[in-house]
Amino acid sequence: MKKTMLIFFFFGFQMINAQEIATDSVKKISIDSLKQMVDDHTMKFGDTDERLATIESDLAKLTKIKISGYIQTQYDMYDFQDGKGPVAGSSATAPVSNSFYIRRARVKFVYETLEGIKFVLQPDFAVDKVSLKDAYVVLNDRWFMQTYSLTVGQFNRLNYDVEFTSNTREFLERARMTTTLYPNERDMGAKLEANFVNKYNIPLKLQLAVFNGNFGEGAIANQVRDIDSNKDVMARATYSFQFPSKGLGIDIGGHGYFGSTKVLPQPVTNPITPPAVFSDVNNVSFTPSVGETLKKDWFGAEAQIYYDFLGGTSLKGEYITGTISGSTNALETYSAFGANKVRKFDGFYLSFTKNVGKYLQAAIRYDSYDPNTKLSGNDVTRADDLKYHTWTFAWQYFYDENIKVVLGYSMPVNEKSDVVGGDYLTSAKDRKDSTFSIRLQARF
Repeated sequence: MKKTMLIFFFFGFQMINAQEIATDSVKKISIDSLKQMVDDHTMKFGDTDERLATIESDLAKLTKIKISGYIQTQYDMYDFQDGKGPVAGSSATAPVSNSFYIRRARVKFVYETLEGIKFVLQPDFAVDKVSLKDAYVVLNDRWFMQTYSLTVGQFNRLNYDVEFTSNTREFLERARMTTTLYPNERDMGAKLEANFVNKYNIPLKLQLAVFNGNFGEGAIANQVRDIDSNKDVMARATYSFQFPSKGLGIDIGGHGYFGSTKVLPQPVTNPITPPAVFSDVNNVSFTPSVGETLKKDWFGAEAQIYYDFLGGTSLKGEYITGTISGSTNALETYSAFGANKVRKFDGFYLSFTKNVGKYLQAAIRYDSYDPNTKLSGNDVTRADDLKYHTWTFAWQYFYDENIKVVLGYSMPVNEKSDVVGGDYLTSAKDRKDSTFSIRLQARF
């Protein structure tokens, strides 16, 4: 018994001694040290929270940025008179009958805040230059469900064919009338817009814009500011009729353009030099005084009909008539008008589009533009006053939602005049100026 007790105490002593040694070998932690350790961890957690909050804030900003764009690569085949097509240097002796090129390459950045403010920036990348297509800010009202908005910057003019974006349009290019009246489609200014469908459920949209009026005219360096202080005004109204039970939708609208062309000295480097000789609507010559304004205004009506028939069908048309003026002055040359003259004009287009199955679409358009309605036939004395009718055909294959292939053929038919002569003689065949195109478009 005694031996047993001695052995028990011996092992107990050894265990207690071992525990004390182990305790002494561990660093003693005071309350202050413990608090410091806890505080250090809290700071680490706080740093993590701060970093996460920063990341979350950055992600929130990034989610408000929408990036889209598209590239249009194209192959053209030209059937032009004497080989004089759109390729520089093409001639009868060395005609250029076909070419690859980049038609458009654009990236669009849109940043939209919760407060109803939108920033839009869209550059266009060409092989030899980068140009700015869109750069504007949209301020939406906060009180009427964004019924009203103000747009300031560089943006599309108020016209259906202009505002119909190039990456979804059925045809490769806009109608001749549109490209003549609205070169480069954009201008710089401010726009007020009211869309009554949001708050009042009325499918009416009203637009009013004020522009410099010289964008797309003359050298690009001369387009960044107004050249004559006069502003051009545009107004447009559209209304939509919806018949869901019949699969039918009809949009109608109208717009007006009210502007002017101010006569500048010719050349502009010498203010004493009088301006060049102009011709009026009857092609009668006159010399305006420096600072005189020439009329440039017109009215247009539009309609688009959409019908759910065997996959979808649309019929679209627009008519515009009025007075246009232009100048060959280096500052304000109208790129598609290009003459010292004032003219009464009218034009229209009518297009038909039909979806064929899920991946195919066929379209045909007839457009007419008469740059001088006062004269016709042999009374026309200059080629830029001849009337044009253009047939345009398009066949689209949608590979998927981002890629499509478009086959297009444009066939202009010009008015003839023996006075103009040359390729436009009444006895001659229609002037060759047709183009066949194959376009591959990829968008994101």
